[in-house]
Parts: sequence; C-alpha cells; structure tokens
Amino acid sequence: EMWFTHSVFEGRQKAAPGSLERQAYHNGVRAFSHGGQCRSVLQLVAALAIIVILINTTLRPRLVYAPCIFIGGVASLLAAFAVGHSGAFAMVCMTLSVMPETGSFAIPF
Repeated sequence: EMWFTHSVFEGRQKAAPGSLERQAYHNGVRAFSHGGQCRSVLQLVAALAIIVILINTTLRPRLVYAPCIFIGGVASLLAAFAVGHSGAFAMVCMTLSVMPETGSFAIPF
C-alpha cells in the first residue's frame, strides 16, 4: 500500500484534511484496493487455466511455470522502473505480479 500512496500517488496520510496530498493518499489506497481485487481474480482464472492446460495436454509443468515466472519478473521490473505516477499502470503491474505465485501453487511438482 505504501508504494501506491507514497510513490505512485505522492500522497501523505498526515497531510491537512482536504489538501491535495491527503486526497492523493486516499486515491492511492483506493487504487491499491482495486488492484488487490484484480490480482485475486487473475489468480483464480490463471490457476484454473494452468490446471486445465496440465490435465488436457502433455506439456511438462516447467513449460507452463516458466511463463508465469517471466510475467512476474517483467511486471516487477516495470513496477520498479516504468510506472512513475501512473495509477492504472501500477495496478496492472500489481495484478501481473501474482503470476509466479499462482504458477507455483497450481503446478504440482
């Protein structure tokens, strides 16, 4: 949440009520909450897709897991170096960062 409120939206929790910094802080909290919900939906859909792929194909699990790690790595790099102050892009990066976790939970080793 701090990354959204302080770095992306440049808000301050202890700013004066009604100030732009306080409003930016609250916008960051809302964006973080929305990004978390999107992340949960992606995790559910991706886990189900991974399970279906592994059941219905002869692909080795590592060939399904590798793209998950790659997506998470790219999302992390973009979050660190490209997001700047774009709330929407920050939410996309946050959402995609769940892919390595999803792959590791959905793929039986």
